[in-house]
Amino acid sequence: MSEIKAILLCGSNIAIPVIRDLLFNQQIAAVVIPQHCTDFVTQIQQLLKNSGIPIVLVNRQNITDLLKETIKKYKPVLGLVFTFSFKIPAAVYTMPEQGFFNVHPGPLPAYRGPDPIFQQIVNKERYAGISIHQLDDGLDTGPLVLTDKIHLMATDTYGMLTKKMGELATGMIATLMKMAGFGSKIPSRQQDHSKAKFYQRQSAADITIKWQTMDAASVIALINACNPWNKGAVTVLNNNIIRLLVAHAEDVLPASTEAAGTILSFDDNGMKVATSAGQAIVVRMIYTDDGFLMANRLQEFGIIPGAMLGAA
Repeated sequence: MSEIKAILLCGSNIAIPVIRDLLFNQQIAAVVIPQHCTDFVTQIQQLLKNSGIPIVLVNRQNITDLLKETIKKYKPVLGLVFTFSFKIPAAVYTMPEQGFFNVHPGPLPAYRGPDPIFQQIVNKERYAGISIHQLDDGLDTGPLVLTDKIHLMATDTYGMLTKKMGELATGMIATLMKMAGFGSKIPSRQQDHSKAKFYQRQSAADITIKWQTMDAASVIALINACNPWNKGAVTVLNNNIIRLLVAHAEDVLPASTEAAGTILSFDDNGMKVATSAGQAIVVRMIYTDDGFLMANRLQEFGIIPGAMLGAA
């Protein structure tokens, strides 16, 4: 088995465990990051300090030329893409001996699209999956190489699941690197395109709570899917946007007969709100223009039980 190195294209914290593992195993040739990901760039510069691993910053205009130069210079055996915001042209992804592979944080072909972590939480899946597939000209359409999954807990936030998926991806990429080390073409299988579903990046409507149609579990799933990246799921109170950041359902909470979106009460645990299907949730933390607050502090602004939460 020959020694191999990969070039890694990434743009978010989910890739940090992968970078650490590849660095430890001396399997990383270069890291390529979109230059607009400034906070992430700073983290990776600190992580790779004194390692000698080059960090290449790209934009939409120079990505093709810089990738070609980097691959020619460092000669990686394969390329890895893990949450990267630019499409890779064929002139680039065919350059390494083994080609390029996309590490997609969702099961394929059921969860194609730019943010499958959000969609899996919102859809209340029992498992969250990762798929590694060969890169081709489509979006998440290439032949599958490796798949795996983990339990998706009803309490998992977007941030929590992202961290878990990063760790899962680390082991899968280690397996991929071993496969590449044998020198022969890495085996793959075609996706069943008849079962494909593509999710667009979430819109303002997708992150807004629809009180009249969403039951307690659906509201909590949306809140978790928006935490922390959107500071919570969006709703409106007295014509002001607030975001619900932490919430849960209580089994002992009696079924509500109030209209969905009605604030039922405040106590030390938070703010109780009616949902559809005669259910209710307890909101513990919110985000407003005044900052991150315990939900029961809305009383300080004159909010009383009976007030209504609505759509933006």
